[in-house]
Amino acid sequence: MRKILKNKKGSPLLEEGLLLGIAAVAFSVVLSIIAGVLLGIKSYYTSFGSNISSSFNDILNQIGNILYQIGKWLGIG
Repeated sequence: MRKILKNKKGSPLLEEGLLLGIAAVAFSVVLSIIAGVLLGIKSYYTSFGSNISSSFNDILNQIGNILYQIGKWLGIG
């Protein structure tokens, strides 16, 4: 009879331990998903900024070439 009572006393502790383990695994999965999404957003904006910067530089170079050609035609450059 004592063994049955002893097992019933330990049962809630075992259940709580299992639930805590499952909660820890679920929490780590959620954190890894959030970290992956944030890294994806960061890389998108990094590449977006890089592309805008290079496009802006290309536009400035083209404007410079146009002004140089106009200067040549006018005999300034």
